[in-house]
Order: sequence, then structure tokens, then C-alpha cells
Amino acid sequence: MVEPVAGGASCTGEVASAGGDEILVLNAVRKQFGAVVALDGVDLTVTRGEVHAILGENGAGKSTLVKIIAGMMRPDEGEIRVDGQVLEAALPQHARDAGISVVYQELSLIPQLSVAHNLVFARLPRRAGLISLRMANRVAERALDSLGLVDIDPRALVSSLPLDQQQMLEITKATMVRPKILILDEATSSLGRAEVERIFKLVRSLKDEGTTVVMITHRMQEVWELADSMTILRDGATAGRFRVEQISQREAVTLMAGRAVEAIYPNKDQGDDSTAALKLSQVCLRRGQKPWALELRRGEILGLGGLEGQGQRELLMWLYGAGPGSGTIEREGVQFRIHRPSDALAKGIVLIPEDRKIEGLHLDLPVRWNLAMATLGARSRFGFIKMHAEREFVKKIIERMAVKVASPFQAASTLSGGTQQKLVLGKFMARHPSVVLFVDPTRGIDVQSKFGFYETLRDLARSGVACVLYSSDTEELVGMCDRIAVFHDATPVSVLEGSEITKDAVVAASFAASVEAR
Repeated sequence: MVEPVAGGASCTGEVASAGGDEILVLNAVRKQFGAVVALDGVDLTVTRGEVHAILGENGAGKSTLVKIIAGMMRPDEGEIRVDGQVLEAALPQHARDAGISVVYQELSLIPQLSVAHNLVFARLPRRAGLISLRMANRVAERALDSLGLVDIDPRALVSSLPLDQQQMLEITKATMVRPKILILDEATSSLGRAEVERIFKLVRSLKDEGTTVVMITHRMQEVWELADSMTILRDGATAGRFRVEQISQREAVTLMAGRAVEAIYPNKDQGDDSTAALKLSQVCLRRGQKPWALELRRGEILGLGGLEGQGQRELLMWLYGAGPGSGTIEREGVQFRIHRPSDALAKGIVLIPEDRKIEGLHLDLPVRWNLAMATLGARSRFGFIKMHAEREFVKKIIERMAVKVASPFQAASTLSGGTQQKLVLGKFMARHPSVVLFVDPTRGIDVQSKFGFYETLRDLARSGVACVLYSSDTEELVGMCDRIAVFHDATPVSVLEGSEITKDAVVAASFAASVEAR
């Protein structure tokens, strides 16, 4: 078992230095914002041509570290060396000149411009002194082809692309210059498995060509699939450096958390009540399909598996009255239909959206108002809100959901991703939902926050709520779900239960359906 170590120290018996040809070295880097110490003497060593992961909880200092390397912040103390030369990290241009390229989780694309313009914006191709649109499209096509993104039209407006394609475009832009060091800061958080595999293929290709890749991710399995080594941060300090094969996921999480972690997923201890919460029949989500049926049970977590884009989101949107589809929904022998989200809410069906920042919260508003807005009618009379009742309601939700806030009037934008996700779920709890639909709920939140969310999800199931979970993380589905319906072409082609639920079984069912369809 790996023991947690003090910040800045290496771990006994583990890799204390990279060895070999070191291309990126940070020594005792420190950064402080007022009374908050973001980085407290961080050491980082990355070897040329390797894939190096930086792991840590939200608040561990990962984002600050990336911004310093990228020249967006100046460290208060410490030194950064690239290829043995001291990097004067005062401007992003200095980092780019040193061969560093960064892909951030937040997109930097210009939505009103075309794909081609976004890709060549920094280096506009010219002919006879004039910008050549034909050359720009040609350059963009070659760049997209290198990633296998033949489905993206270089002439299309970025605003017309779905989120996953915009993220792929961001990565394409960063890799066009073939950097010495490519930093991927949560670059796969909005991508499905197929797109992630494309990124992995590209990263391996860049590595073979000698490019060094530094990846920051909350998806633990990606580190063990792709990385050669890792540095773990805790509370702004270095907790250790390891070769990937020398440490398990549980040991890495223990170092990040600073305490022993016995299990990543809570026990699947279902209650005695396994009656149907909803019975779905004659369901068609896409035209020309054969209708199908599926049962949602009380007190269980039903996972929606399969390859990306096989109708999992469509089912959840239809059930919430926010997407197309047809079919019959039955509860306790009574059939009904849902035409709009207000119908779903009236029937006790709640949806926790994928993009919590846009679809789930008003980020500029305080925690109190975000929590209260979904049930204002329950605490108002003659059009006036009972402020005392609202105050007590918000207090109970904050305690029940263990929401960590300095004040109920703290802006939602200042909270971590995991805490924001708790707000989205918490604001619907006063409705006492019988069915809760989750759309990729842990995307972009840190490991420790995931643990809290997993416990919350299991507690919901224990209380008799039917939980339906779509996740792009197959391992998460296997660890959390009591049953998994594997989807292909918006139809559940296989339902796994009990001992049948393994990662191999889910993947096999997904690809078997795809091959059979072809």
C-alpha cells in the first residue's frame, strides 16, 4: 500500500525523479492569491516523449500549475525549465515559442467564424498578399483528416457544431503546430468514448514522433490506459511521482485525498422493494424502428450503456418531455404521456442535465436562489415568497446534500464542479421525485467529488427512488448500476443484471450490436 507523503516529498520506494531526458522541469513553484496558497513549492519532472498525467482533487492546484506553464500567470517563486532553458513565463507567447501548446477544458473557439477560420486564425494563409479562403479550407481539411474528423465541414460555423466536435476542433488547433509539449487540460471531459479513442490514437502518434504530452483528467481509467507516469498533487503540493504500473487507482486516490480510500463505489445493497416505478412500452425514439419495452424499478440504479450516440440521451430527454419519441408510460396500472418537462415534474420525474453550468444552474445567482427556484410555489402566498420558509428550506437542503459553501449567498459560479452538481440535484429534492434521470452527471468533476456523488446516488436508490444513469464512462456504469441496458440505434438490445455486469460484457454487447447492424 502506498502511504501518503508530505507535500513536496517523494514517496518511499516509488519513482522520485523521472530520469532520462527531462524536457519539462518545475522546481519549488509557489503561487499565492491573497491568503490562499494555490501552489506550495510544487516539483514536476516530465521526460521527453512520454505521456505524463497530473492528478489531484479540485483545489489541488492543477489549473494554476497549467496556467503558469502556459505563461498566463507568473509564479511568485520557483523555476520552470523547458529543454534545459529557463522559461520566462510572463506571456503566453513565451510558452508558445518554447514549444508548449495547451488545450483547455473551456473552449477558446470563436463561434461566429467557420471551422477553417478558427484553425488558421493565428496563421492566415495568403496568396499575393491577400488571404486565401481556398488555402484556408485546404489547410483545415488536412488538419481534420489527421484526426479522422472527416465528418466536420471546414466551412461550417463553429456555433453549428455539437459540444464534442467543438472540443475535437480545439485539440486539432493545438496540434497543428506539432508542439514539443502538448498539455491537455480536461480535454476529454465532454467527449464520448469514440472521440476519446481518436484522441488516444493521436496522442500515441504524437508520442511516437517525440512529442511530450501532459494530461490533466478526472477520468482515472484514462490515465492507466494512456499515461506512462504521473505526478499527484494535494493541497497545492507534490504528493509523489510514479510510473503508472507501480501504483493502483485506489492508492492514487488515497494520495489525492490524504486518507485511506477503501472502495471507489458504494455497495450495491438494494432494498426489498423492486416493484416497477415506471413501465415503458411501445417505445420508438427514431422513425422506422420496432417498438420496445423497458421497466424502471424502485430502489435501483438502471444504467444506459452502449457506444456514444446510440439513443441513451434521447430516451432520457423523451421521458422528461424535452425530446422526440413515442410510447406508453405506465405507473401502477395507470397509463399517461409526457408532452413537456412540466408534465414530467408533475409526475415526479426529474432530469439532472449534462451541462450543469448552462442547463442546470444560474451561475451568477447565489446558492440560495438556485436551490429555491424549482419549488417557489411551495413557499409563496398570493404571489409573495415567504422568506423565512425559503431560508429554512435552503438550510435543510445544504445540510442534507452536504453542500460545502461559505454562505447561502455565495455565487454558484465560485463552487467546484462536484458542488455545483449537488446544487442541481438538491433543488429538486423538495419535489420528492420518484424517478431521477442523470445525463453523464460526473463529467468534469474530481475524483473525491465523484465519491460523494456516488454515495448520494446510492442513498437515493436506497430511499426507493428509481435512478436512471447514462454515463460515457463504462467503468462507472459497472461500478454503480444494478442493471445495465445496452443501447444500439436507440433500442435496448441487451439488459445485464447481477453477476452479468462486467466491463467486458458491456463493451462486448455494445460492439456485438454494432457489428450485427452493419
